[in-house]
Amino acid sequence: MAITGHRFVGTYHGHTIELVRNNWVKTLTLLIDGQEVASESCMLPGRITLNGALDHNGARHVVVARSVPRLLLWTTNTIEVDGKELALSKTK
Repeated sequence: MAITGHRFVGTYHGHTIELVRNNWVKTLTLLIDGQEVASESCMLPGRITLNGALDHNGARHVVVARSVPRLLLWTTNTIEVDGKELALSKTK
């Protein structure tokens, strides 16, 4: 884990979906195409679920991002679109 945080990026039909943890201000943010759609404070370790929506070709898709703590300092992060998990790449 980077000192400043980390970013998980996935794509859905050309749309970029990101889950960003900022360790400086202690927040977890869900971004769709660079626009913030949900954010939550993460001062204490815990399970966080962020919800958003994505419009693609006139259809609305439900986006759910989860951060689940594993052990003391590690988390499992996932992003789902309409219940299907996206392949994510971790960046700094």
